[in-house]
Amino acid sequence: MGRKKVTTYQKLKVLTLLQAGFSYENIRNQLGVSNGCISNISKKDKLKLPLENRPGQGRKKLTTFKEDRYLLNLMKKDRRKSSRQLASDWNSSHEKSISARTVRRRLFKAGYKIFNRKKKSFVRRLSSESDKPFNFQPRIQGGGGSISVRGIMTAKGGGPLVFYDGRMNGPTYISIIELVQDNAPCHKSAFSMKWLKKNKINLLDWPAVSPDFNVIENLWDIIDNKLNNYRLNNVNDLQQAILEIWTQISNETCETLVRSMPRRIKKCFCVKGNTSAKY
Repeated sequence: MGRKKVTTYQKLKVLTLLQAGFSYENIRNQLGVSNGCISNISKKDKLKLPLENRPGQGRKKLTTFKEDRYLLNLMKKDRRKSSRQLASDWNSSHEKSISARTVRRRLFKAGYKIFNRKKKSFVRRLSSESDKPFNFQPRIQGGGGSISVRGIMTAKGGGPLVFYDGRMNGPTYISIIELVQDNAPCHKSAFSMKWLKKNKINLLDWPAVSPDFNVIENLWDIIDNKLNNYRLNNVNDLQQAILEIWTQISNETCETLVRSMPRRIKKCFCVKGNTSAKY
């Protein structure tokens, strides 16, 4: 919690009591100011300096007006993104970092509030934007559907996608990919571990709940966000939309994600591997 600002009127009262011969303790108890404040006022009086604070005192604002406008434009691209997601997007393109709390303060100051209903998606908007299209989310009668997909990427671009039915378990995992290991449940299943032992593959110790540095997760986020722009009526529409978006992802995007690894690893060291932090 920040310190309470001492007004010029309070400073004059302190100075009056000092000149009357009151002790620091007496003044502190009467006016509720610190010894440091009393000492500073005494020094200013001896040096014949004004008691008012110089302009520009206090903590400086972290972001500039231009950076606040950038954050506002990020939010307008997807009004359903959380404050943490917006902070992550902002931090990926700036040298300094802001928190989700800073995001909320900046957007609230700009007049944007979160409107939501219980168990419904939220949206950020001005009070005057209640009739805008982004407030409405189409729903499919009888529920929608989902698909499972695997893909690969390098700094030179994305590779092929593989769609499969059902949930990912041990048998499904080894029938699609010979070996990827990050302690996921299907990777550690009895079926998968038996296959590893049979093929004489030894695993290094892997700590539980470790940070995830797989940059392809960022590509899945990009696809997920762009799917909001599609009208999807069934699973086939969803699969076609994912394929279309995947082919549109540029090589530059993949290269940027891969080049971000040193910065992300450095940040992981700074927060001592805290899995709640964004990398």
